[in-house]
Amino acid sequence: MSRWMGNTQVLTEQAAQYRALAARGDLSALSRAVMRAACDNGAMTGVGSENMELLRALPDQDRLELAGIWAGWYAQVEDDWSAEEFRRDPEYLRAELLVVASGVVRGLDGDLFAAERQEQLLRLSHEYLIWSSHRVWELADAELGAGRTPGPEILAAFRRTRAAATLPQFRRTHAAANGAEPGMRSLLARFPGPVLNPGEAWSDQALKEATAGGEHWRRLLAHPAPATAAAPSATWTQTGSALLDAVGPETARRAVLRWFELAGLNRTVPLLGHPHLGFDVNTRFDPYNSHVLRGLAWLLSLLPPRADTVHALVGLVETALDHRSGDAPRSPQVAEAGIVALSRTEDRTARAELETLRGWVTHKGTLQRMDKALAAR
Repeated sequence: MSRWMGNTQVLTEQAAQYRALAARGDLSALSRAVMRAACDNGAMTGVGSENMELLRALPDQDRLELAGIWAGWYAQVEDDWSAEEFRRDPEYLRAELLVVASGVVRGLDGDLFAAERQEQLLRLSHEYLIWSSHRVWELADAELGAGRTPGPEILAAFRRTRAAATLPQFRRTHAAANGAEPGMRSLLARFPGPVLNPGEAWSDQALKEATAGGEHWRRLLAHPAPATAAAPSATWTQTGSALLDAVGPETARRAVLRWFELAGLNRTVPLLGHPHLGFDVNTRFDPYNSHVLRGLAWLLSLLPPRADTVHALVGLVETALDHRSGDAPRSPQVAEAGIVALSRTEDRTARAELETLRGWVTHKGTLQRMDKALAAR
């Protein structure tokens, strides 16, 4: 059930209507009832996930006929027809027809609307976050059901949008609401792709080294900091220590230091921002990759202390607090992870560096984290 619609009784009544029309074999009336619901309920609810399962449980021939009806409408949507029948403009109606038809024949006919789905998904690959008011993740789901995996740049857009739901600077945006949708979470659980989003200098290098290094490296990068955790738990630390041992602690340390040196660079693959985001997205961390950066900072604190490790963590904090893309820091969460790592590093220079950082940091949340770190040492 979409969070965008709280009246479940409406969906229950619609389901009863669908069953009655299907039992009579009146697919023409059923096709109209479904599309009226999709338009009346709102784009973020559509026909409802449970009702879509009801439609997919119909005989295969009925599913194909329904989708064929909607495909015919898609090809001839006109202003007067859509306004009179469904009270929606052509663009809106086409988007809903594409979602509903793709959903009904998912796993049955992967070719219907394949080109249209792929065109829509390709547009998402250039977006920093997905702001669509329609359930576009269902298009990716249909492609997976057809045995076609959308490219990693499309997966990256979904991942960033999902991650945005947990980050304070995005929390009240439409994109974050998309990321919180159960359907998107479900899709990402089945969407194969690289362990990091490509398109950042540091992530590109990390992916390259992980590909050459094998499974142990992939697993190391697949151990991000939990999105809402302020510090590593005992369980997270135990797993991280085992992963470092598998890769080799010194080998891992040198690699992470190399990646941190690249973290301050702009994106290697530029993305489109949005009017609601008052900063240059190409100077910000990828929201999904940022949790991996946080985890890597924590991992460094598990290794024997060294001056260059402390220097790298300080550099990460400074990079994460950079204001050059706008009024807000690049990523307070990454900065706080670096501070936590410094506070856990058993080295005298780590405290000195924290005290130096305390003298110039202005971000309120970061200052609070720093004061806690200094008090704990």
